[in-house]
Amino acid sequence: MASATTSALFLVALLLFTTHGHGQGIVLPSLRVTGGLCCTSTGNCPGQGINGTVVRLNCTNILGVTTTVGQSTTNATGFFNISVPSTTGILFGLPTIPCAVSVQLPLNATVCPVLSTTTGVLASAVQSVGMVVNTTLGAVLNVVITGFIRLTV
Repeated sequence: MASATTSALFLVALLLFTTHGHGQGIVLPSLRVTGGLCCTSTGNCPGQGINGTVVRLNCTNILGVTTTVGQSTTNATGFFNISVPSTTGILFGLPTIPCAVSVQLPLNATVCPVLSTTTGVLASAVQSVGMVVNTTLGAVLNVVITGFIRLTV
C-alpha cells in the first residue's frame, strides 16, 4: 500500500537521526498520522465527518507480517490523529516498512448510511507533509493519508 516515497521517507528519517560516538546509538522519531473520514461513498473528505469510528495504522515488516501499531477514534468532524511512539520497534527499527491506515466496513447506518451497506475495508497509504519537527516530546515525523480506497476482503 505504501509508495516508494513513503519507504524512502522512513529511510531518510532513520539516517537523519543516527548519531555516532559515545555509544548513543540511534535516536528515532515518533510518528504522527492525521487525516479525515467523511460520509461519502469513498470515505474521503470533503463531506460530513464521521464521528466515533476506529482508524488503525497497520505496518508490514520485512517478513510480510502486518501489525496494527496504532489507532485512534475519529472526532465529531471526522478528524483523527494516530501517534506512534519511537519505542515501537516494528515501525522504526527497520526503515522501509510500508504502512497504511484502515477503517473496517460496514459502518453503523446511523453514523453513515452510505458506508453501512458495504463490506470490506477503507484503506489509505500515508505520505510525508514535510520535515521532521522537533517538539518537547522529541522528533516527530508528520504524515497524512493519501486518500481512501475500498478493498474487499
